[in-house]
Amino acid sequence: MSSDKRRRKPVTTAPKSAKRFQVPRACQRCKSLRRGCEERRPCSRCVRAGAADDCVQAGLSHLDPSQTPSSPSGPEWAQVAAVAGNPTLVSKCAALFFEHCFPTIPILTPSYISRLQQKAAADSGPPEASVLLAALCAYVLLHVDEPPGVVPRRDGHYGTWLLDTASAAYRASCWHLPPSLDTCLLSFFLYAGQTRLSRHTQTLLFLRQATALWDLAKDRRPPAGTDTDTDTAREQRTLLDRLFWVLLASERSHAIRYGRSITLHVTPDAPDLDAHRDSSPGLWSLAALFRPIDSAFMAVVNREAAQSWSASPAMLDAAERCVNAAVPARFPFRDVQKANLRITQLWLRIVIWQLRLRLGQLTDVSHRRSLTYRYPLDVARELVLSTRDLATRAMAVHGVGLTEKLFDVASAVVDVMAGIPQAPRLPHTGVEGPPEDDLAYIRGLVVRLPGGKDVYDGLLERHLEQALQSPLQSQAVPGQGLDESPR
Repeated sequence: MSSDKRRRKPVTTAPKSAKRFQVPRACQRCKSLRRGCEERRPCSRCVRAGAADDCVQAGLSHLDPSQTPSSPSGPEWAQVAAVAGNPTLVSKCAALFFEHCFPTIPILTPSYISRLQQKAAADSGPPEASVLLAALCAYVLLHVDEPPGVVPRRDGHYGTWLLDTASAAYRASCWHLPPSLDTCLLSFFLYAGQTRLSRHTQTLLFLRQATALWDLAKDRRPPAGTDTDTDTAREQRTLLDRLFWVLLASERSHAIRYGRSITLHVTPDAPDLDAHRDSSPGLWSLAALFRPIDSAFMAVVNREAAQSWSASPAMLDAAERCVNAAVPARFPFRDVQKANLRITQLWLRIVIWQLRLRLGQLTDVSHRRSLTYRYPLDVARELVLSTRDLATRAMAVHGVGLTEKLFDVASAVVDVMAGIPQAPRLPHTGVEGPPEDDLAYIRGLVVRLPGGKDVYDGLLERHLEQALQSPLQSQAVPGQGLDESPR
């Protein structure tokens, strides 16, 4: 090799800069109409005209595959924007939410939804506003059973499709956004929708996201008592505080049913629960039910605290007292609140009873019925008496979670009936019937609630066949029991 070739310096070429992506100033439809357009796709004009998909596809045809626009795009975003830009659908879903869901989860206000609609309609509005409105509509359509025609395009699959679309748009456009009340609410409604469809993996994913986002968003909440404190800032603080207790109840209920850990804790920095006692009694009682379900309680549930069995009786006694006092009879609850609170309270009593059974803390006879083996029969009787005046619709709005709780109560009743000899039947007094009738009533509720007929009735049937392999099994669930459940 010659010396001049060895001394030759390599030629360095400057890297070619990527071509800057520019969004066309007007979409094809606005160009043809000679009307003003905007950079966001789909544009507001196409959304109002119902041509959102065409607007996005026309915009994407100008893209290089290696380039990404600075604004949200894609078919999911077009569909989400179309829903958020449909004032009729949003207003009717919001009305259904405030009528059926707000008493249990008071985490939205009409003014807050109006501001979301304004953000979604703005040219440079935040993407989470549109996705949140779509997720809210999906949640309502999946949980509220309304006659056809009340909500546009109401059918059995539209709510599921809308939830999947909102979930896809969230992953594509909202994953990187900073924590805020909007993103917390968005994750919560996606979690609640996935729960309704019994998608356990997605349920846990969005639940963990919601709790983590709340923990981060609480440090970004508007400060109180300053000159810049506005009605909007105060409303956001109130909703964020309420959301904490809704998330706490949701996470702890999920943790008990599926053996998970909990991430939200009641510390001195937690929102004041008593501040909502008068304004939101349903939320106060719901949070009070789950407040004693702390890390120590869950350690026993998940068999993490075998070394602390000696302390378990006092801990379970304290939890039982809190659960019993969480639903005051004097509170003016609506039927939808009564259904959730009464069944959840009785279910938590069964959970505590099962822990005592496992820890060897039960006895045949005790002055406290909750310490006896027959206690689930008392719980079943109380459940019948406390729910027979409620319509099934008031229970169904709470989704499959309430069905699972009824299934747990019924399973405990079956175990007791199979393991303990029953006393001779007494003449029916109209107030207290045999446990077989109570079990039939609970099973009738399970069949009528979400997921009951497809999943939990079959599981209960198999449990009955295994536990009651005798003529008692046919007596426990008579065919006419389904007709005696409330409608």
